[in-house]
Amino acid sequence: MSRPNPNPARPVSRRGITELSGIEFTGSLGAAFLAYGRALTGLAERWNVELEIAAADAEAAMGSMKGHALLFGLDSKVRARRVARRLKRAQTLVAALGARGEEFHRSYRRHFIPNA
Repeated sequence: MSRPNPNPARPVSRRGITELSGIEFTGSLGAAFLAYGRALTGLAERWNVELEIAAADAEAAMGSMKGHALLFGLDSKVRARRVARRLKRAQTLVAALGARGEEFHRSYRRHFIPNA
């Protein structure tokens, strides 16, 4: 059983990310933290790919819209790039999250198991 549900009115399945909430921090903490870090990194990698695809698709879809006739549609391409940049920024944040997931277990070992 995973962590207790602090809000019984809200089902557990909608409460969190199942890949991460299923890992319990009991027993061997080193193994649990390693599993959590790997799950976090895997989740971040999947989000990274999804955001990359979504940014490219959104920019292409918005860029194909008709813009101002005198500008030959360049204004819509510029605005599409600006809007898609938001997804690219989110992609950068998710990449940083993945890197932190890898460092989680190493930080635990460095601070709590100094001779390992």
